Amino acid sequence: MYMYTDKYTVKPGDTLSSIAQRFNLLTYRQILRVNREISNPDFIYSEQVINIPRLTPMSTYVVRPQDTLGNIIYNYNRDHIKIYGIPITMDEVLAYNPMIVNPNLIYVGMIIYLPEIL
Repeated sequence: MYMYTDKYTVKPGDTLSSIAQRFNLLTYRQILRVNREISNPDFIYSEQVINIPRLTPMSTYVVRPQDTLGNIIYNYNRDHIKIYGIPITMDEVLAYNPMIVNPNLIYVGMIIYLPEIL
C-alpha cells in the first residue's frame, strides 16, 4: 500500500486513460506505477479496485552531479519517516514523475517532484 494513493473502483467503459483524466493526472502511466499487478494497460475490468496517485502538494528537487534517484529518495525519507513513520517508495516517486521512464536515467538539472513534507 502506498501512502499517497486513493482507491477507485473501475466502472463499465472506464479505461486507464479516462480514469487518469478524471483524476487530473498527466498520463495513465502514473496509475500503472502504483498498480504493479496491472500487466496490460488495455485490460481492466468493472469492479476492479485500483490505486490512484493522490494529488498532493509537491516540492521540487533539482538533480545535482552524482545524484541517483535512489539517493535522492533515501535523503528525502530521513525527514519523511520522522514525520509519517514510513518511507515514500520508488514507485510513488515514479508515479509523480511520469517523465522518468527509467529510474537509472536522470540528469543534472532535471526537476524531481516529491510530496511536500507538511
